[in-house]
Amino acid sequence: MLLTRLDRTIREGNFFLFLLGYRSFSLLPPALGLLLAPQFAPLALGVFGLALTDNLVLTAFHPFFNRLIRRQPLAFVLDLVIVAALIAFGGGSQSAYYLYALSPILAAAFFFQLRGGLAAACTLTALYLPALWISNQLTQGAFDPLAAVTEIAGFFLLAVLFSFPSILLRQLKQTTAELERTHTQLVEQNASLERAHRELESVHGLTLAMQSSATDVADIQEKILATITNELQFERAILGLVVPEQNALTGWLVQRRAEPLRRSDLEHTRALPLRAESGLLAQAVLDGAPRYIADATAPTTDAALNTQLALAPYALLPLAMRDHAVGVLLVDNPTSRAPILPASFESLTAVANQAALALGSTKLCVERAQRLAVEQERNRIAMEIHDTATQSLFGVVYTLDAALKQMPPERDALRTRLQDTRDTALCTLQDLRRSIHNLWTDTRDAHAFAGELRRHLRKLDAPATLQVEIETYGEMHALHETMRQNLLRIAEEGLSNVVKHADATRARVLMYAHVEETQLVVEDNGRGMAGHTGNGFGLTSIQERARVIGGRVTVEPRAGGGTRLCVNVHGCAPVG
Repeated sequence: MLLTRLDRTIREGNFFLFLLGYRSFSLLPPALGLLLAPQFAPLALGVFGLALTDNLVLTAFHPFFNRLIRRQPLAFVLDLVIVAALIAFGGGSQSAYYLYALSPILAAAFFFQLRGGLAAACTLTALYLPALWISNQLTQGAFDPLAAVTEIAGFFLLAVLFSFPSILLRQLKQTTAELERTHTQLVEQNASLERAHRELESVHGLTLAMQSSATDVADIQEKILATITNELQFERAILGLVVPEQNALTGWLVQRRAEPLRRSDLEHTRALPLRAESGLLAQAVLDGAPRYIADATAPTTDAALNTQLALAPYALLPLAMRDHAVGVLLVDNPTSRAPILPASFESLTAVANQAALALGSTKLCVERAQRLAVEQERNRIAMEIHDTATQSLFGVVYTLDAALKQMPPERDALRTRLQDTRDTALCTLQDLRRSIHNLWTDTRDAHAFAGELRRHLRKLDAPATLQVEIETYGEMHALHETMRQNLLRIAEEGLSNVVKHADATRARVLMYAHVEETQLVVEDNGRGMAGHTGNGFGLTSIQERARVIGGRVTVEPRAGGGTRLCVNVHGCAPVG
């Protein structure tokens, strides 16, 4: 604050006003001389009038003269000639205008430091000596060398003494400017550090949430939204989840700052298909690129959904983990309609990356836990049936068989009834054993499906850079053999296309078998469908095999880049 006040004080415009004040006060001695003169002196009055006119002109037009002397230093010569004339006609070495004559030296020393002050002193000295000669001629006085030397020495001493403070003040001004620049940089760095600190706190909070809520996706969603609204101080955040089976966005949650989590603002289960024609929102999820929409363009082609969203300028942040789309974040300030600054957008992107990791990891843990629980329960039930019902039925069948062998031939009616009962028990036993086999071999069927695909990849000589994930869900044992074989061949053809055409680093095969619907998905993160259409994309055999089992084939861009092949079949058995 002190340096700022000093800087304002030493500005050139302010100092020029100070010089004008000095010149005005330096006219007091000659004015008093005129008032106290014993007789009227026309020459003295004329000289004073010249000095007063010079000072009034400089005062009236000081902005112009201030700029002039900085651009044209030679303008000082005119002022020096005027003050030399005042000395010549105003008393010589005894002139009352001596203080007034020093003002050009003061100005030169301030504006141009030591060099300017010495130049002005030398010029005034060169003019001062003729002025003394003229004064002596007018007054018939004798030349006083001591007075002349003293006054000339005053010129140079004043130039030297005043130029050094001027240099120091100029350096102080430069230092003040540097300090202000440094202060501005420190403020910016401090803001950046505070932003980074908030980001780290947010990431830390999401990491803790992932650890404490490893199997609760809803809890992770709430903490992500709370982080954005409460810690990053945005007015609203909206989160939607990707459902791979539907290839759509749904499960919407809305959080406003300092308010509880809300679902009433947006239909929770409303689905938005992940297709490019669905609008900006779907496109961002498909290509995985965050966007800032400054003009609040509608994010979807669904008018009802756009009305429910009612977005101000917003950030659109797709959430993806290992090239797999997880969800999407929409962040805006609907109340203030304040824009999202670039630095804030960077913070949001960093938090979105961590949110995607937390959400994706939690969903993966939930899926694995559910799959393991199902397998364990199936094995438990199979073991219980094997140890109880099957053993009892086996005993019944064995007893009935022994009774039939020991029964006399004449009891044909009873033999027939016992034989029917034994056959029924035997059929029931076989059905139970088949059910136990299905329960126990479901996992083995899934492993066999994955094993066939792995062997196919080895035959294709797939590059080492390609990582393939194979996941199976549902009732693999319930698939009819014809459907199982055709779906296996479709999956093999899909992987062949990935290896030959996609130039991908990751691929995923998802097999979901259920009594109501069976789905096969083959997707990759490669270069997409460009250049691979029609027969060139290997769809002919895939479509033919799907037709055989009554399935429907769709090929579309994958969320996050690449291609997604999907085959949907109603039920577990082929049609016809």
